[in-house]
Parts: sequence; structure tokens; C-alpha cells
Amino acid sequence: MSIAKDFVNIYKDYLKEINNYKKTIKYIENMVRKVEKKHITATEEEIKLVEKEELTQDDEFTCNKNKIYCFSNGDKYIGKIEQNELHGQGYYIMYDNDKVIMEYIGDFQNNLREGMGKCTLENGNVYIGEFKEDLMNGTGKMVYATGDEYIGQWQNGKKEGIGIFTWNDNTRYNGEFKNGKMDGQGQCFDQSGNLIYEGQWKNNLIHGLGTYIWNEGKRYEGEFMHGKKHGKGSFYLNGELIYEGTWKFDKPSVFGRSLEEVFCVKL
Repeated sequence: MSIAKDFVNIYKDYLKEINNYKKTIKYIENMVRKVEKKHITATEEEIKLVEKEELTQDDEFTCNKNKIYCFSNGDKYIGKIEQNELHGQGYYIMYDNDKVIMEYIGDFQNNLREGMGKCTLENGNVYIGEFKEDLMNGTGKMVYATGDEYIGQWQNGKKEGIGIFTWNDNTRYNGEFKNGKMDGQGQCFDQSGNLIYEGQWKNNLIHGLGTYIWNEGKRYEGEFMHGKKHGKGSFYLNGELIYEGTWKFDKPSVFGRSLEEVFCVKL
């Protein structure tokens, strides 16, 4: 797949999914406001049944009515209960010594975040998207407290697959991610939207074959290693080939010497 050609449409498709999630979240938020306004609160007995770890057949509890459950550990849940577990659309807020450490609104299944939801974390990061077995899985968008933003695919709580990461200075990467890092084929753009690199990445660094473009008509095509021009490569200036050969750690190399060293040899 050509990321350069397809990423605009990919981004639009991701945004469309996220906007659909936002509509559902608004619906759940309205439900939560109504329940809180009417003070529809679960009884102490109902809360004990939800909190109970070892259950008997007589303990089975299902409530298809949205209620407020204030648990003994300080956490609060607003939603439905099925067989003593959080189930369906609801809202959960987790506390630690009266401090909010996690806020989630969305789908629940068997006490886990499962489906679609919005999660606000203690560090200020906000995620909206898909969950599976309590982890971010599928299409999702994370807005970081730093102002950075990622939209794309997630797997087991980490960025995985095709995504777009935008830094708070408006520089951008679109391409492949593995295990939460830029890894695979990708592009990088500067603040003005100009392409500055296209090629392979590994572990958040330029690595492999690629093309790097920088100021005053300079372009390098060739091999990279750990973020530096290293291996076989060509340097162009205003479209004209200037040097083709071996590079070592960002510098041209002839017989193990830089061009500066070669030119400085006294004959």
C-alpha cells in the first residue's frame, strides 16, 4: 500500500469513525445527567451484590435500569448491571484518595471496557475509540496532555498498524506503527506540511531505505541506520547528483574517511 497516496483517505475514514463514537458518547452523557438529576441510586444491598467476589445462585443480581452505584472503595458507576457485573452503556469514575485517576464513559461487558468509549487518564491524556478486554484495541484517537495527537489503529493498549501522529508544533508522521512506536513504512512532514522524509522506520528512528529532504534543495536517497545516513546513498543539490557512494553516521565516506579528510590530504 502506498501511504503517500492513501493516507488522506485513511485519515478521513478514521475521523468518521471517531465522530460516530462521539455521537454515542453524547447519548450516554445525557443518560448519566438524567440519572444524576433524578438521584436514581442503588441500594446498599444491590451494591454489596455487585462487589461480592464469591457468589451463590441466590446472589445473582441483574438490573436493567440505569442507577448510581457508589462502591466501598470510593469509585462510582452509573449504568446497568447484568449478573452482578457492569454491562451495557455506562459511566465509571475511579478514585485514589479522593483524586480522580481514571474516568470512562462508553460500553461495558463483564466488568470490562469493551466496545466503544472515551477514557480520561490521570496524566491528562484523553482517548476515544474502541476497547477490547479493557484495553485500547481497534480505531482510536489519543489527545495527549502535551498537545500531541495520534489517530489510527491500536492493539493491546499500544499504537499498532497505520496511524497519523501530529506533534504540538504541527509536524506530522503518517505511516506504520509497531508496539507503540513508528516502525515500518512512513513519512514525516514539517510544520508547513512539506515532506521531509519518506521511507523506512524502526523503533521510532529512520532506519533502512529512504529519502530525506532538507533546506536549500538538498536531498539524500539511500540507507539509514538508527536515524543517521549510513550505508550506500546519493546526495543531490537542486536535483543534480553531487555525491554517490558510502556514508558513515551522516557523512560521506571514501575509504573510511570523510570527504573533508580526503580533501585535506597534502600531496
